[in-house]
Amino acid sequence: MLKFETLKYEKSEDGYAVVTFNRPERLNAFSRKLNEEMDLAMHDVLTDDAVKVMIITGGPRADGRPCFSAGGDLKDDIEGIPRWDYPDHVGPLQQKEDKLFKANTPAGRLWFKRPRLISPKYSNLLWSPKIIIAAVDGIATAGGLEVALACDIIIASETAQFTDSHVKNLKIAIGKGSVTTGLTRRVGYNKALELCLLGEFIDGKEAHRIGLVNRVTAPDKLMEEARSMAKKIASMRPEAVQVTKLACRTAEDSSLNDSWATSDELLEWMTADPNYQGLQSVTSEWSNKKK
Repeated sequence: MLKFETLKYEKSEDGYAVVTFNRPERLNAFSRKLNEEMDLAMHDVLTDDAVKVMIITGGPRADGRPCFSAGGDLKDDIEGIPRWDYPDHVGPLQQKEDKLFKANTPAGRLWFKRPRLISPKYSNLLWSPKIIIAAVDGIATAGGLEVALACDIIIASETAQFTDSHVKNLKIAIGKGSVTTGLTRRVGYNKALELCLLGEFIDGKEAHRIGLVNRVTAPDKLMEEARSMAKKIASMRPEAVQVTKLACRTAEDSSLNDSWATSDELLEWMTADPNYQGLQSVTSEWSNKKK
């Protein structure tokens, strides 16, 4: 069983895992240690076929108020501890993960699309063959917002607080995860620019209204909603989920014609690959029910 210092990690029999940031005294800010442990948890999810979905959330801050993450831990920067340069484990982990997926499958095509960032934290979430759900309550700013934006689905409580503080507080343009890219894709240029420049907090309801999050719930219902969604997705055919994620990610990055071509290619793969029990098995099931 994996043991962590800066996060909590649990697996459900319903096919999903939950990663909870656990640095209450630092508002769940990303230290070198938390970055390392998040990569290790992600590696465990990728290598466990029983886990189909991962939920990422944050534990409460020291005073008990909810918190997702305040972003990078500047204390590490002040003390000269590099938060991003930790090759001791990243290289071997990536080599092992690369061997998990065949390049000509939807899972492999997702995985090998990811850019080789200095930290795999964001790219692994974006292009993971598994579905990643962010469950956000409390503050999600700077690197914390970047992690949420890298997830496939964001569920927020009404009391969640989103903003980007790079310009307002740090006097720099963007962070490692490029919050500008994620925000612009979700809410459009004008709103993304406003949020990045002014650094003003918006709550879960407003985040839902502008399209930043998928769903908004009461604070005491947040994890119930996230777990319920994770359970539903985990019960679906993994290949179908991977194909759908690949098609959507490709559509996001491609022209309309290229997106259609990819969809046609994936359909041909689904119907031709004998190892994929998709359309053939569904058709067989329907036929058997009619008999």
